[in-house]
Amino acid sequence: MERHHLLCLALPFLLAACGAGFDAPNTFGLPNSSPSASPTTSPAPDAGATNPASAPVDAGAPATPQASAFENGIFPPDAYWNTRIDNAPVDPNSDAYIASMGANGKLVASWDESGNGLPYVEVAADQQKVGVTFWGFPDESDPGPYPIPWNAPVQPGSDGHVIVVDRANGWLYELFQASRNSDGSWTASNGARWNLRKDPWRPLRWTSADAAGMPVFPGIVRYDEVESGWISHALRFAVNWSQKGFVWPANHAAGTCAFGSNCPPMGLRVRLKQSVDISGFSTRMQVILTALKQYGMFVADNTGSNDSWWLAGAPDPGWSDGELLSLGALHGSDFEVVAHGDIQSQ
Repeated sequence: MERHHLLCLALPFLLAACGAGFDAPNTFGLPNSSPSASPTTSPAPDAGATNPASAPVDAGAPATPQASAFENGIFPPDAYWNTRIDNAPVDPNSDAYIASMGANGKLVASWDESGNGLPYVEVAADQQKVGVTFWGFPDESDPGPYPIPWNAPVQPGSDGHVIVVDRANGWLYELFQASRNSDGSWTASNGARWNLRKDPWRPLRWTSADAAGMPVFPGIVRYDEVESGWISHALRFAVNWSQKGFVWPANHAAGTCAFGSNCPPMGLRVRLKQSVDISGFSTRMQVILTALKQYGMFVADNTGSNDSWWLAGAPDPGWSDGELLSLGALHGSDFEVVAHGDIQSQ
């Protein structure tokens, strides 16, 4: 299957916004530990309540994943999200990929201090679960119920991501094009549940809440991590056009370019060149750019525009829009593609 995402930003200093917005208070929890990795849960033919108008249900969480030595991190330290690639070889086709994505294109922080970006909520172990019904890709969605609070923030714009992190029970829940029903249940195009204590995998060629079939949350720039002075995981970005193929660790494509073309496949990993001088950026922006040198960022989505290099982040009032705009001093030519394995077609 193919799915083309449109990242709709409401940043007045970036792009015009789509018409949608939050229908609940823009409140979200901040993670209390750094990231870590997870395979996937088994597929389900359909998900959620058979009657979306039914009252919230608490059918119990999936079995709590076995606790690891890393407490409630986001996936294990050796998972691909948390693996450094600063010394990995450069892909032979790097220059062509960069040219396709736009060598002159500016790096864009696609989030801000006022609510635009990819919000998320952290929940307690006893958060009540509610029904979720899927209308777009029910056969590729993990079944509900999900522990989604009434006031869970919804990403502005047409993508409408909802991201719920349950560290205590070891699960991550993500929805695409989600909307809350009046009884507290939810409806979404599709959704995925990730075991936070294992490597993250889904069945081959299944989508997730992201076009690449990967989890969204671990690739988001989060304010608390930047304030701590360290991001120890890869990030996520969107490109103008992708090809009809994917490379590990992605397992799904949503492209329009021909398979095997110079357009990037989903899952392509890009890093900031070690030679790029980041000393002129603020301390906080240097934290982000250091992560891009050490861990890189994955092609995970399409922008639906002519622009690439849209780095994903979560909104927080602590951000400075001026600082975030400063990332635009970097261009596609400042990046290189990490060598990858075989490209698989969708």
